Amino acid sequence: MANVETLVAVITGASRGLGKGIALELGQRGATVYVVGRTTVSGSQVSAGGKPVPGSIHEAAAEVTAAGGRGIAVACDMSVDDDIRALFEQVREESGRLDILVNNAASLHDEMGKRPFWEAPVQFADIINVGLRCHQVATYYAAPLLVAAGRGLVVNISFYSDAKIHDPAYYAAKAGLDQLAASWSEDFASRNVAAISLWPGFIRTERGDEVLGEKKELFAGMGMESPRYEGRVIGAIWDDPYMMKLSGKTVIGAELGERYGVSDLPGFDPKSLRQFYGSPHPRFDPHGA
Repeated sequence: MANVETLVAVITGASRGLGKGIALELGQRGATVYVVGRTTVSGSQVSAGGKPVPGSIHEAAAEVTAAGGRGIAVACDMSVDDDIRALFEQVREESGRLDILVNNAASLHDEMGKRPFWEAPVQFADIINVGLRCHQVATYYAAPLLVAAGRGLVVNISFYSDAKIHDPAYYAAKAGLDQLAASWSEDFASRNVAAISLWPGFIRTERGDEVLGEKKELFAGMGMESPRYEGRVIGAIWDDPYMMKLSGKTVIGAELGERYGVSDLPGFDPKSLRQFYGSPHPRFDPHGA
């Protein structure tokens, strides 16, 4: 197992929100964290409501460093294979190893799920590229580094299959992530690299509140997570000497967090949404059929 001081992680989609929260938690452990995203200037993106969206890779990387780690901002367009290849070349040249890859980047639109898919912009289908295909490409380039490290972890950030609050393409991408983790696990099985698909709950962020709109109080009653909670869960997975037993599985963050004794920040109450939004496929669910 790599010492905390030598832990190297790549988090895609880490300018803000969940990706940033995961990066901060790993940084708090003293890790070197590559904070990957497209946003280099805070406020350069605008929400559907016309508000500038805060957060950038440089701000997030600085916060990782302030938390006790080493944050390295990397501008990367996850729709461009050469950008992804260059990212992992940079990791190899600068750090010489990779222990954890979190595939979180996704082409999300604030208006997803608010109208029938044929009335929505066709660009909503882009999540099948930046949200599924890009993670196959990222893991392709990351795999040699993970294997060479002697122990590795790949986490796909997926979501409940029956939530039905986004565009159909969103759920196609998330189902694909569950299958990818299961398939990767077969190739990684003899190489001490675990591949896991992780279902977070609803994350309380400013942009998330705007997207959920009037539904946010309903979802709050189901238990909201801070952006940092799943980072703590991922840290607990890494600390588990039996981590490989989870490889190929689709796990619910709140359930795994309860098992590991992980707590969230004050004021948050992560809960499994299994009863509301369904279970992972029986082949992938640690609870079985």
